[in-house]
Amino acid sequence: MALWSDEDVELRGRDPPARRARRPRGIDPDSPRSDPVRALALLAAFLAIVVAAGSVYALAAGTRQKKLAREADSAQTAADLKRSASFTGVGTIRAKSADAKAAVVIATIAFPYDAGDRPFAEELGRKAPVLKAAAADILSSKKAADLAPAFEGGVKAALRDAFNARLSLGKVTEIWLSDFAVIQ
Repeated sequence: MALWSDEDVELRGRDPPARRARRPRGIDPDSPRSDPVRALALLAAFLAIVVAAGSVYALAAGTRQKKLAREADSAQTAADLKRSASFTGVGTIRAKSADAKAAVVIATIAFPYDAGDRPFAEELGRKAPVLKAAAADILSSKKAADLAPAFEGGVKAALRDAFNARLSLGKVTEIWLSDFAVIQ
């Protein structure tokens, strides 16, 4: 039960305190100041619709299948990595170039091979000193200009061919030069 009525308020010319608390100052539905509030409300509604539509699209687009495909790919990659190993038995080679004023060539050589091929792995272990000597011969037979980074592919090919000439149970397909420097 109210202590006053709307007629009493109109007679006094003021809003009752409860009515003032409900309507913040400066926001009148009929005033042009409420346009920013309406714009924010419309923006919030639009963002809610965009989020809902994006969620529906994500569910309908088959993201579960894509996730399963990614997991299968990563499982295949892991299986491939288990089957391959890298041979680092050649190690770091230090040699002099074939120039009149010799430069020092430093190269750390490694290459991948099939880890499941046990005989080839054993051959690599036995012939590691032979492969190291072959790599030193190749690097010392080249001039410093032929060992520039632009010719790195040719150096790798020469090393691969020299290694394959000395191996009988398998072949080297790729050479990795993790450290390769020519110091003049």
